[in-house]
Amino acid sequence: MYKVAVYITLYKDVEAIEKCLSCLNKQTFPIDKIFIVDNSPEQINSSSLKSEKIIIDFHPENIGIAEGLNIGINWAIENRYDFLWTFDHDSEPLSTTLEILLLYYEKLNRKESAIGIIAPLSLDVKSNQEVEGAIFSNYQFVPRSKYKNSNPRVFYQQEFYECDMVITSGALINLKAAKNVELPNKDLFIDSVDWDYCMKFRNNGYRIIVVTQALMHHNFGNFVKNRFKGNNILTPVYSYSAMRHYYISRNHTFMETRLSQKSNYLDLSILHRIKSLLKTIAKIMLYDSDQKLLKVWACCKGTFDGFIGRLGKTWHQ
Repeated sequence: MYKVAVYITLYKDVEAIEKCLSCLNKQTFPIDKIFIVDNSPEQINSSSLKSEKIIIDFHPENIGIAEGLNIGINWAIENRYDFLWTFDHDSEPLSTTLEILLLYYEKLNRKESAIGIIAPLSLDVKSNQEVEGAIFSNYQFVPRSKYKNSNPRVFYQQEFYECDMVITSGALINLKAAKNVELPNKDLFIDSVDWDYCMKFRNNGYRIIVVTQALMHHNFGNFVKNRFKGNNILTPVYSYSAMRHYYISRNHTFMETRLSQKSNYLDLSILHRIKSLLKTIAKIMLYDSDQKLLKVWACCKGTFDGFIGRLGKTWHQ
């Protein structure tokens, strides 16, 4: 039987971590230990966290998702686990999710083409939309269903699919493969950490698979539905803080431009990132209810810092 540990990045939200732990404790495949990096300013106090199988590493200075993952992955490798199942605190896997992931790992893993990460199908709890895996195509990440004119009807009926990137939350990492892969870039801090780590697996020849039969609910962001004037189209919009806008803009820009350099599509990547910036600014001005100018500034500064490669914990309001 495989030996599986869980890693969770926690920040402030008591209710969310309690729900997450409740789901993990109901898994039909046993979890050995749960390693939590608590980035909250004050350590979370909850009876759900008082368990012999839970280890808490408290960092009130907030080391971010990237460095937390580094700590968790190293801990799991040192303790000779087979898999590390990684989560944000606001994710809720179904009780059979881990069991199904391991069944598909057994079914699909091949010595000559090993699986590095296998992940469930993630559904956003607020929009009820699927958070798809993505493919890096020339100069940008695109949803797997839209890659090379995929047939959506066929795509959404698949038991599983391969891709280049899945979100960190819910990802089951094959630690035998992880020993051969560089750890996530700590300087990304938050956002796009999954892009970075997944591409490192892909560059080392490992497969990344999403199993659509395994399900997880994930809180992807503050979701708002807006109706354009003159028609009945509902446009999904995610509202973020200025800080999140900064790191999303910076890290997306950094990752896509650096990856596109290797495929000789840097010019198109720069144009794509400027276009993405303008679209984000338009959404902020149309739909956000507060701090619009600060958020616009955060996106512009983040994009610029991404172009020049200024990384680290650099957002200062």
